[in-house]
Amino acid sequence: MSNESFSIHGYNLVTLLKRLEAATSRLEDVTIFQEGATAASSGAPAGSAIEGSTSKEIATPDADAIAATAAPTAAAPAPTTAPTAAIEEDPKSIVEFDRFIGEFIDPFVEVSKKLDPIVTEQAELFKKAILEERKFLLAASKSQAVELSDPAFQEAIQPINEIIMKIVEIKDKNRSSKFFNNLNTVAEGIPALGWICVSTPVSYIPDFKDSAQFWSNRILKEFKDTNPDQVSWAQNFSKIFDGLKVYAKEFHTTGPTFNPKGGSLVDALKGVSAPSAPVAPATTAGGPPPPPPPPPPPASVYEVKSAEEEEKPTGMNAIFSALNQGEAITSGLRKVDKSEMTHKNPALRAGSSVPAEPTQKKGSPVPPKKPSSLTNKPAKKAPKKELQDTKWVIANFENESEMITIEAEMHQSVFIANCSSCVIQIKGKANAISINDCKKIGIVIEKAISGVDVIKSSSFELQVMDNVPMISIDQSDSGSIYLSATSLSTAIFTSSTTALNINIPEGDDMKEMAVPEQFQHTVDPATGKLVSTIVEHAG
Repeated sequence: MSNESFSIHGYNLVTLLKRLEAATSRLEDVTIFQEGATAASSGAPAGSAIEGSTSKEIATPDADAIAATAAPTAAAPAPTTAPTAAIEEDPKSIVEFDRFIGEFIDPFVEVSKKLDPIVTEQAELFKKAILEERKFLLAASKSQAVELSDPAFQEAIQPINEIIMKIVEIKDKNRSSKFFNNLNTVAEGIPALGWICVSTPVSYIPDFKDSAQFWSNRILKEFKDTNPDQVSWAQNFSKIFDGLKVYAKEFHTTGPTFNPKGGSLVDALKGVSAPSAPVAPATTAGGPPPPPPPPPPPASVYEVKSAEEEEKPTGMNAIFSALNQGEAITSGLRKVDKSEMTHKNPALRAGSSVPAEPTQKKGSPVPPKKPSSLTNKPAKKAPKKELQDTKWVIANFENESEMITIEAEMHQSVFIANCSSCVIQIKGKANAISINDCKKIGIVIEKAISGVDVIKSSSFELQVMDNVPMISIDQSDSGSIYLSATSLSTAIFTSSTTALNINIPEGDDMKEMAVPEQFQHTVDPATGKLVSTIVEHAG
């Protein structure tokens, strides 16, 4: 009986040991999974021990209880491997776009921070628009192509449009800023981000580089010897267009690249997000402005106004209020006594402060009345931009915030007159271009067959993008001519013109040369002819 009891106790002891070994082996497997190791690890002997035990031995109630407690822990490692498999690499076009941002956009934002808070705010908005464009390109790589008129496409580019409007609004609100040329440069160049809406982005991007370069050239001219940060800012912004053109030529030659096997653009946009959080507006160096003062407290309801303090009607309300009195309208009038009537008392007329009418001598001419400034001022003419037969006419534009652009052809001429404070761009190859009686005007010309004439204009800037054979300046003042590398052979004629400068490219900068204004004239005794020479001043 004791042996039977021992065998029973021995059986229980062996069973418990096996159960403990099975539970320990399972816990070791759980630990191995959590550490990311493979199933075939150093715990294999324990696993073999589990496999070697009989199902009857393991499937006892106590073993099931132990397995139940270990099951939740064992199930935990499963999700840890899923994200690793779900990580999806960005396409090469997006990787290269990120490289473009790091090489061109980030340096531009950094140098903007050295200039002015407003310039910094505009630059950060520019980067934000670039990041929104990255989001669109990534969504396009995962979706099928859509038409430009599709609401999904319009919704996709809406964030970019809103940022572009904010950048232009910053420029318009800070016209008096000493950094207005910087603000104008970005505002004229930001529409280049619309390359995703055209089928020829490679030729679309340089157009806006030229528009922006008109203003950045002013910065290079003004600060080339005084402020290297301004020079670096202008050069960095111009390089953005070159980098964007190279990128578009490699990956999006005919517009954004879509995925024929992808889904809808709307679903793809929901699955991607901009790489960074929205950019906070830049603040001034002195910190944020103080909050506005609180509104004045309301008047006490217990305060009683006197009759004199009661609000009286004014303007037309006062007239109608008086008319509504009826017969009582004359109740406020006072009867004038005879002693106070000047027509019955000559003594009162003599002491009157009103000057008597000046006597006019008989036969003397009546002096004409001086015309008022309103009647003497000529009426302002309406702005005009129209093609008359083969002649483009641009006239009477003033303080235009947007660039005026025309597409000229070889048989067409361009006439610009009476314009001020505006920028005009002439695309294509025009026959002849004439600028007359303009002030503070900028002209960007691509090509011309015969030449360009500037007459009776002041504070003008003329930029040649390709080439023109001749430029004639007559009776003008304070002008600047910017020649490209392909237009250095242009012949420039001047007469009755002062303060004219010619700028030519020199590396990444512009070299400024002043046109002579002073001449020396002598008579050659041998030939009897007049000899004129330029007066050279010591530099």
